[in-house]
Amino acid sequence: MNIDRKQFTKIAGAGAAAMALAWQQACVQVANTGEVSTETVRTLLNVQGQGGFYEQPEELERLRRAVTSSVRISNQLRSYPLDSDEQPLTIFRRG
Repeated sequence: MNIDRKQFTKIAGAGAAAMALAWQQACVQVANTGEVSTETVRTLLNVQGQGGFYEQPEELERLRRAVTSSVRISNQLRSYPLDSDEQPLTIFRRG
């Protein structure tokens, strides 16, 4: 089966949108309940196309705790106050 660029863009765009929605759901769950549900973790795995290793309940629970921790860390980093006049630590320049 050959996929042209338009089809690939549609597939990739849908996957990225699904991942963004699942991550947003995880963020909302952490804000509301303090943890991410197992169903949301499974959705994140399904969007990525991975799941075999995490079919074991203890591994899925470890991943759920890790995702919860990642959301909390992300929220802490985003809430860090920045001075609008401060230059970024890394500057990319065209050579």
